[in-house]
Amino acid sequence: MAGGSVHLRSFSDCRFVRCIFSGCDLTGSTFSDCTFEQCDLSGVKLVDCGLRQVRFVRSKLLGVDFTRCTINFFALSFDDCLVESCNFSGLPMKGTKFLDSIVRECVFGRTNLSKSSFERTDLSDSVFHDANLSEADFSRAKNYAICPTTNKVAKAKFSLPEAVSLLRGLDIELE
Repeated sequence: MAGGSVHLRSFSDCRFVRCIFSGCDLTGSTFSDCTFEQCDLSGVKLVDCGLRQVRFVRSKLLGVDFTRCTINFFALSFDDCLVESCNFSGLPMKGTKFLDSIVRECVFGRTNLSKSSFERTDLSDSVFHDANLSEADFSRAKNYAICPTTNKVAKAKFSLPEAVSLLRGLDIELE
């Protein structure tokens, strides 16, 4: 299916295992209560695509622009995934789970991630700006760069020693 197109199709309660969707155009398609397990979704096009209760497990998502999705039909979770160079800006992602994953070079600008979980996730070079991270769980997450003055972090959970990184944007010196 790599590089192909699946336009205006609806999928419900489907499980995709070891499928290669890289470069695939899914414009206008809807996925509801679906699981992608050990799939490659690199460069997939999601224009007007609905993703409702979609779970990604041990999958690879590189360069995916989730901002093109239909936001009133949007709920995701990621477990043991590689999510790299993806854009989640402006999306309603309350309660999203990024567990045991690598979320590298992703953009979360003005994203509602309240009550989301990033447990045991590597967030190297990902950008959080003006994001709602209230009550989010960053327990045992690492390599995040979150400025508490430009993001809402009330009641968010962080673990030491990584939590010290929250002080980076405050122009102070630690000894």
